[in-house]
Amino acid sequence: MDPVKLIAGLFKKPRPPITPEEISKRAVKLETYAEWSRCKRLLVFDPPFWGFHDLFIDENLNHALVSLKESGEAFVFTGDVKGARSIRKYSPGPVFDSQEAIGPGMLEWIVYDDFVVYHGPFLPLSRSPYYVGKVAAHFPFHGNISEKWELEVIPDLLEWYKTHDRKS
Repeated sequence: MDPVKLIAGLFKKPRPPITPEEISKRAVKLETYAEWSRCKRLLVFDPPFWGFHDLFIDENLNHALVSLKESGEAFVFTGDVKGARSIRKYSPGPVFDSQEAIGPGMLEWIVYDDFVVYHGPFLPLSRSPYYVGKVAAHFPFHGNISEKWELEVIPDLLEWYKTHDRKS
C-alpha cells in the first residue's frame, strides 16, 4: 500500500450522513417535512453529546427536545420549527431547577423524515458547520407541549428507556 495514501486516509474527513448539497435540495420541501412531523415523537440518535434523545412536535408545531441523563436529570429545549427558544433543566424526580432563554439562531434544527440537522453556537465546536441526528423511529404524539407536560413526560421517558434497554 502507498504510505502517502495511508497517511492521507488517516486525515480524511468522514462524509456526513447528509451533505450540504442534500440539505439545499431538501429546502424546497421544508413545509412538507414540517407537516409530516406534526403530532409525532421522534426517537433520534446522535449527535454524540446527546446520544438517544426525543423530539416531540405537537399539533401547533411546537417542538420539545428532551435529553435524559442516566442519573435522572433532564434537559428540555422548547421552540418551534426553526429551533429552540428556551432550555429548562430538571433534577431527578423530576424537580425543576432552572430555565434560560435561548436567542434566535443559538440552537436551530431542521427536521426531516430521516435526519434532524442541528446548528448554532449553543452546540460544541466542531469541524462541521452542523450536527446530524438519525431518526431511529417515530411514534404518534397527541399531547400539547407545556411545562406541566414536561413534568409528566420525563418519568415516562425514563421508564420507556429502561424497558427498551437503553445504553448510555
